[in-house]
Amino acid sequence: MILNKSNWALLAPLLIMAWVAQAGGIIDTTQAVVALDEAAVIGVDFEAESLTDAPKSLTVLQPAEWQSSASITEALEFIPGVDVQSRGAWGIQTDISIRGGSFEQVALRVDGMRWSAPHTGHHLMNIPIDPEDLGHVEVVKSGAGPWAGVGAFSGAINMETNTGSSANRASFSAELGSFDWQRVRAHVDWNTANVSHGLSISRASTSGHIFNSDATIQRLMYGWAWSTGIHRFKGLVAGETKAFGAQNFYSSVYPDQYEETGAAVAQVAWNMDRKKWRFRAGVHGRLHQDRFELYREGAGWYELTDDGFYVAELATPDTAALWYTGANLHRSLVGATNALAQWKSGNWTLSAAADARIESIRSNRLGQPLAGVAEDDPYVLGETRQNLDTYASAKWSVDKWIASATAGLNSNSRFGNSFIPAAQVVRKLGTHARVFASAGRSVRHPSFTDLYYNIGGAIGSDSLQSECSNQAEAGFRMVLRPSDASRIILEATRFYREGANLIDWIRYDGSSVFQAANLSEIEFQGGDLTVQYTATSSDAPRITMARLSATWMDADRASTGFTSNYVLDFVRTKYDAVCRIEGGSPLAFTLRGSMQERNGVAMQWEDTNLLQLWGVEVAFTGNDGGRLAWRGNVRLDNLFDVQYADRGSVLQPGRMVRFGLTFEWNE
Repeated sequence: MILNKSNWALLAPLLIMAWVAQAGGIIDTTQAVVALDEAAVIGVDFEAESLTDAPKSLTVLQPAEWQSSASITEALEFIPGVDVQSRGAWGIQTDISIRGGSFEQVALRVDGMRWSAPHTGHHLMNIPIDPEDLGHVEVVKSGAGPWAGVGAFSGAINMETNTGSSANRASFSAELGSFDWQRVRAHVDWNTANVSHGLSISRASTSGHIFNSDATIQRLMYGWAWSTGIHRFKGLVAGETKAFGAQNFYSSVYPDQYEETGAAVAQVAWNMDRKKWRFRAGVHGRLHQDRFELYREGAGWYELTDDGFYVAELATPDTAALWYTGANLHRSLVGATNALAQWKSGNWTLSAAADARIESIRSNRLGQPLAGVAEDDPYVLGETRQNLDTYASAKWSVDKWIASATAGLNSNSRFGNSFIPAAQVVRKLGTHARVFASAGRSVRHPSFTDLYYNIGGAIGSDSLQSECSNQAEAGFRMVLRPSDASRIILEATRFYREGANLIDWIRYDGSSVFQAANLSEIEFQGGDLTVQYTATSSDAPRITMARLSATWMDADRASTGFTSNYVLDFVRTKYDAVCRIEGGSPLAFTLRGSMQERNGVAMQWEDTNLLQLWGVEVAFTGNDGGRLAWRGNVRLDNLFDVQYADRGSVLQPGRMVRFGLTFEWNE
């Protein structure tokens, strides 16, 4: 199906509906410590589970972990099994890998709706939501295809926004930091009848830590929640723009790159519980635009001359490659709807669900030639594909056993049909211990960049096949309660993933060109160990949250005769630590640390054995005894000033400090 004006018109009604908002349960968003074993996790089944009984390994973040982050990706850096690969700091551009999967193999769900980035997974984490607007974040560390859909290849990130507060309140925040970092944010919550509203607007900028790394980020979000009788609705409308110098982002051969992106998302969803039945339905739309300049254009950079060449009057004058004709322009559009029907009786829960989506792109680089394009329209290429995920699941819970089986079918208009089954089981060992296991299959289709990109030393392939994996996991979890106010969770897992037709960008020895290709079967295996402690605050200083974890993994294949840019580039060993101390004063102290050993060539640092990233934070709170309260923090990241690159030659910031202050007014 070729994308043209009539196709866009067919999508318009869906986007108009979606431009009203989206779904999921309403979660308390106070910053108090959550009793993790009682927290509802949402990414392992068709219904919420307590963390104690979860059949998969996952991590639920504490609100304090992301409260001072410029982007949620900063908090994910210290999660076991998660590899955060940044091109730009502060969430400017971030790739997320879970248990060695590529950045394209992670699914993202927000308020119960899966988000997708068909242009390229590099843009999946362009989330137009400030971290302060999130109320729940969890990371599922294994394939979640039968629940999160195609793309949940190696894991999933599930988020819930915090719209739904019953309070009327307003807040204003300001931040200053290294490299001319500046950020301001305003937020207001209000209620009308039984509808809760939340509105946020923010702007951040930096002059950059190296040449050509300046950036500006702007976000706007409106969310609402409405309950009436047995019906619950939740929705959001959000937008984000980014403009940033992209020094060496995609190639060190052409270092002076620049990019502008824009994302607009709208969702609305409905939930209903009636006796033995539960129903859910939602609609979602996401528009993403990207302008990428391989040679940064504009005054002081590369400018188009009368003879048709891009020339820069830099310290050393330069002329762009003769084949360069200007920026890459892309506009992708996703329209999706999902539905769930669930019946519970006795020990059984039966579920049927579906997710249907249309993914389209218009571009001057990607896709097939479009008919009827106006002469002055730069978007001369495009493509549209339809994707349908359907599921049927049965869950059985009795005495000491919880077991489920799911049959999923993916149907894609370009890549055909794929069967994605899964099974999982939990065995209760007394009150506090669980043994769990899961097995399943996941599928991921190539992005439009994988299929069609062909410029600047990178060549896609329109003959790529979908990649798939069979995976299994087994683990042990124990919940200890030293007191009514504290919890300790111990979790140990082993995992295995067999991938076939894995999509990678590889460079053969002796060549300077990276090309998209399907790799043959590769087996990954590993394990992780996590100990997490949570406690409520007290009058005396005490640890209120601490997590220590270790993850290791390996593959049965190495890059022999070629360089793997993604599939065989993974963190082999990772140790993470987070500790927060509060109580007894208005001060709270947080320590974060991650030590990583990589298999591959993407990450570079001074110490070739182990990358160590440490940070500290001091937070403080106060109030005037009435309606006004304030909180602030001083955050120091990369404490030891390590010089490193997460991807290629994109040098990351050294030691940097940020100071933030928030004033909040409550009715």
